[in-house]
Amino acid sequence: MDMKKLLFFVSIILLAAGCSKESGQQTVTESLEVTGPTETRAHLVDGVNAAWDAGDKVSVFYNGGANECWDYTGADGAFKGTISHEGTSYRVGSGRFVALYPYDSGATISSNVITTTVPATQTYRNSSYGWASMVSYTDDASLHFNYASAFVRVSLAGLGSVKSVAVRGNNNENIAGKLSVDISGAAPTASITASGTKTITVQNGSAVLENLGEEEKDFWIGMAPGTFNNGLTVTVTLSNNSTEDFKVSGPVTVSPGEVLCVHGRLFGFLTISADFSSKTNFSPALPSSVVTSEGTHTFTSAGNTYSLTFHPMYDSSSYGYGFYNNSELLIGRKNSWIKLPVINGFALFEVEYVSGGTSGQPFLSASSSNPKAASNQVSSSEPGSVYSMTLSEVVANKQYYLIVGAGNLRIKSMTIRYIATN
Repeated sequence: MDMKKLLFFVSIILLAAGCSKESGQQTVTESLEVTGPTETRAHLVDGVNAAWDAGDKVSVFYNGGANECWDYTGADGAFKGTISHEGTSYRVGSGRFVALYPYDSGATISSNVITTTVPATQTYRNSSYGWASMVSYTDDASLHFNYASAFVRVSLAGLGSVKSVAVRGNNNENIAGKLSVDISGAAPTASITASGTKTITVQNGSAVLENLGEEEKDFWIGMAPGTFNNGLTVTVTLSNNSTEDFKVSGPVTVSPGEVLCVHGRLFGFLTISADFSSKTNFSPALPSSVVTSEGTHTFTSAGNTYSLTFHPMYDSSSYGYGFYNNSELLIGRKNSWIKLPVINGFALFEVEYVSGGTSGQPFLSASSSNPKAASNQVSSSEPGSVYSMTLSEVVANKQYYLIVGAGNLRIKSMTIRYIATN
């Protein structure tokens, strides 16, 4: 891992926060030597070492006083260097310096307790923390930082494009918000105050963070340390707005500098649900009487618009499709079909439907004119029962059909699941 990049994102955050320098008639520059945190579990898990970069900024409190913004002035990518501050007096060696990294303009100190903020939204950086907090103090000119935050590292592989990664406690614990960091002991302790946020999300606006593949990609989330008696849940949102949850059973305790590692494989499911309980769910509305001409009807699911094409039986008899009994879709008889939507970059994986009648033998097929006998064909159906049919093949951009093999197919609702292929 390129450790120069490890803290590069911090410099961006700090520069965005900004800070002003003191000025006076007799301006002097004072400096403190700085080094990264000691090796903790955060480092031992991945063998990383925190590096400093140009533009990094640090909150410094002198003898419990005001929050000052100090600039890193050492070498870019170094593991140690100096931070400097312009003021009207030279104070190094004459009091106690407490430092918080990264710079937080709203941070305060009272005795041995620093108050800062864990952001509920963190910006994703490749091979880097979304956010991390470190603290140090010195009575001379040297600062050695230790972590105040804990981490969740989500390692993902599989299919799909990741848009965001979020973590929350299963018992609604506060994991973001105001963070109290106590530096009175040998190592810092930290906890969220009474009010806080229950979810932390790593994202980069609406942009795709990573395209997944066979090799795992890491998504780091900085969070408040704590104990999660019922565990945690990681929610991954893909670019198609589908979500996948990965649950960690509890109890789990994550101390400052420790990393909770979560591994997952995604298949990028996109769910489309067609509800036939009302004909007005479709545009144009489903016909009240059975029709024998092909018709296409659109509907919306999860903010996306799809279409289903209904086709009557081939011998042009009176059987076709229509809105039945004010609560069901009627498709009949043999060799009529529903033409399922094709989505670019996805392939049909599974169709599930709730039966409204006792007859009908539907099955999935990649051909409307020559339906093949399939192992997933349903031989009969009971009213209200749920039936699921799964294809053994997964081919992108391919047209599939839900075909009525015999009798009349009556459907109350239908769910189509697609699986990502890119």
